[in-house]
Amino acid sequence: MIPKIQQIPRPGLRNVKTALAATICIVFYLLIGRIEGLALACIAVFICVQDSVDKSWKVGLDRAIGTILGGLFGSIAGSIYHLERHILVAAAVGFIGIVLYIFVCHLLRLEGSIIIGLATFTIILYGPEISYMNPLLLAINRTLDTMVGIIIGVSVNMLLFRPRPERFRGCDTVNPAFHYECQRRGHHKIVRWDGGESEELYIYPEDALYKENNFGFRVAVNHDRNERSTFRKFPGFKRKIILLDGEMHLEHKDQHSITLGQYEKDVSMGDWESEGRGKSTDLNLLTAENFTGRFELLRCNDKLALDNSRFVSFYSLRDGVKLYFSHHDHTYKEELDKGDYVIVSWFENGDEHYTVEVCRETGKSSEEPVVLMITAEQV
Repeated sequence: MIPKIQQIPRPGLRNVKTALAATICIVFYLLIGRIEGLALACIAVFICVQDSVDKSWKVGLDRAIGTILGGLFGSIAGSIYHLERHILVAAAVGFIGIVLYIFVCHLLRLEGSIIIGLATFTIILYGPEISYMNPLLLAINRTLDTMVGIIIGVSVNMLLFRPRPERFRGCDTVNPAFHYECQRRGHHKIVRWDGGESEELYIYPEDALYKENNFGFRVAVNHDRNERSTFRKFPGFKRKIILLDGEMHLEHKDQHSITLGQYEKDVSMGDWESEGRGKSTDLNLLTAENFTGRFELLRCNDKLALDNSRFVSFYSLRDGVKLYFSHHDHTYKEELDKGDYVIVSWFENGDEHYTVEVCRETGKSSEEPVVLMITAEQV
């Protein structure tokens, strides 16, 4: 019995911080005598206390925008419903308001605020207070209640036992200057384009959008590229491609043409008229004018000395690959399968050094590439 009790996991830090932030909300609302706003503030806390500061900021911002926008829509719809309290009016303003709200969020690229805003819209429009409170005043009150919860939740998460940023959570290192993140295949964002499906491995900055061309660099894998595909133009960018399997003939109009086999590379400018022919899978690196990047194939027993002043990542080409990261007196092992991706933390003025060793215990020739290293840095 005692050994089984000892195996029961203890409450985690996120658990404790969520309860603490909610308790602060409860005490605050009881002291000011606004018990009706307590539930919304606590809901905001539950959502905003995430397992990383990055997530807390993102969720908090999405909830703040959604609450304000949902409150605006709710106050307008509530004013209409307030004039004629009939079931048909309630249904009509609800339907039209929801359709318009979702449309506006997509138009403004605020997809993360849709659910939160709709919840606020519904609470304002159909909550019991609508019968005796001005809809605009109700929307303001509900928005302020949610903002209080966001501020308390994000602040507690940041100030107490601050969690590690999302992309530095791959290993539990002793020295905070070196972290890595391992991303398993199938867990990346999929972007569809005319040539097939693109698996976005990494984009910098991390809140940049591929479709808006507002990134410094982007690493992606194009799986099962169509037999014939026209490349999307990226003015001001440079495109580097390495073929992972199959064969592809590239035609850059008025520039050059080339047929690529496995692990062969091509470099082109993003504003060229380019077309690819042949079923294939390739990895590509897009870099803006103030960035540069390169590929390097690594084999078994390769050992590299690197520093964290540039972006470094590793894409596994085979199953059963082992990467050993050594930093100061510590060594960390990561086992990878084909398609797994490892990102090492990087800093613009980084001066920490580490080594990476590649192994694969399969008995195959060490001449066979097992990992593709992708690097990028600002120039």
